[in-house]
Amino acid sequence: MKRMLLAAAVFALLAPAVPFAHPGHDHKLMGTITAIDGNKLVVKTTEGKDAAITVSPITSFKRGKGKGSQTDLKVGLRVVVNVGDGSEPMKAKEIQYAAPTATSKQ
Repeated sequence: MKRMLLAAAVFALLAPAVPFAHPGHDHKLMGTITAIDGNKLVVKTTEGKDAAITVSPITSFKRGKGKGSQTDLKVGLRVVVNVGDGSEPMKAKEIQYAAPTATSKQ
């Protein structure tokens, strides 16, 4: 029994790590919109890389907890984009962004 446990432990340590971007999971990018050209967005990710994303008719928009719209998207807006499997060219399945907060006037 000890031998079997030891073998399992050694196998677990020596087995190759599961890749981070494995299929079957949706991938999300977080960042700030830096450019908008029709149905194309460029998002600067939190890692500092630019990601080109296509908005399609099936893309859904979520503004805070409610429904949003493509017309809400502006340069400088922070977003979380679900890009499905993450393969190129990236197509947005869902774009989430915060609802604007009320600013107090004094």
